[in-house]
Amino acid sequence: MGRMQPVQRFLMSVLGMVVLAACTADAPSPTATPEPTPSPSPSPTESLEAELLDRRWTVLFVGTDLNAAREERGEPPNADALMLVSLSADQSELTLVSLPRDTVDVPLADGGVWERKINALYLDEGIDTLVGAMETLFDVPIDGHVVLDMDDFTRLVDAVGGVEVAPDEPIEDPIVNLDLDAGTQEIDAATANGYVRTRVDKDYGRMGRQQEVLLAIAERLVDPETDVDVRSLAENLDSLETDLPLDEIPTLLELARRATDAEVRRLLIEPPLITFEGDRGDGRGYILEADVEAIRDEVGELIRD
Repeated sequence: MGRMQPVQRFLMSVLGMVVLAACTADAPSPTATPEPTPSPSPSPTESLEAELLDRRWTVLFVGTDLNAAREERGEPPNADALMLVSLSADQSELTLVSLPRDTVDVPLADGGVWERKINALYLDEGIDTLVGAMETLFDVPIDGHVVLDMDDFTRLVDAVGGVEVAPDEPIEDPIVNLDLDAGTQEIDAATANGYVRTRVDKDYGRMGRQQEVLLAIAERLVDPETDVDVRSLAENLDSLETDLPLDEIPTLLELARRATDAEVRRLLIEPPLITFEGDRGDGRGYILEADVEAIRDEVGELIRD
C-alpha cells in the first residue's frame, strides 16, 4: 500500500504507451475528421466520452523477456512481467497487482486449467487467452492490455534519460551486470534492465522493482523538462502491442487528470497467497502454486466496483 503525488504519473504510463501506439497505428480513426467550419469550437468536455469517465478501468501489462539477441537465436518470448493496473470508477483508488511468472495451475476462461508456468501462456495460446486467464484468476474484468519486450523497455528508459530508484538493500547480481548500493540513485537504461530482471530476492522483489521502475519512467515521461520525441520513440518500439481505444485518448488523459489524488494500493502475489515454492518432480521445474480463492478474496477487497 502507498500514496504518490501525483498519482496520475502512474496512469500516464498506461496512457503514454497508448499514445505511442497511436503514433504508429496504420488503421484510420473510426470517425472521420470534420472539415473546419465557422461555428464555435466545442468545449474540451464535449469531446470526451462520459460513459468511459464513469466506470472502472483495468489494464493488464505484459512484459516479455525477448530482446534482439534472443530473437536472433530463435528463442521464444515469455511473459515474465504480469501486472494488473485498475483505476476505480470515481478515480479515487489505483490498484496494482503483480503475479509471479512461475505460477502454475492458473484457471482459464474456458473452464480449463493452465498447468504449466503462466509465463508460457502468452506464447502458446496468445494474448486473448492470457487476458482471459488473468480475468478468471483475479475474478475481475480486464478492459485492455499493453505488451512490451526487454529491448523496448530499455529504449523507454534511455529516452527519458534514465530513472531514479531507491533499493532498500545493496543489490549485486553478476548475471545481469548489476551492482547497486542501497538508497536513492539515478540509473541508466542498461542498469534499469538488470534492476527489473534480477531475481536475487526471488520474483517477489523483482515484481516490486518492476512497479517502481514503471512509475519512474512515467514520472519522467510527464515531466515538462523531459525532452522526448514521442513519434521517433514510437517508431522504435517494435514490440508495442495494445488494444486500448486509441480513438479515445482525450478521454483517457482526462481520467489521468482526475486521478491526481488517487490512493495507490499495491499487491504482490506472494506467500501466504503462494502456498508452495519448489520442484515437485513432475517435469515443470521450480514452480509456485497459488491459493486461487485467497487471491480472489484479496483482489476483491481492492477492486470492488
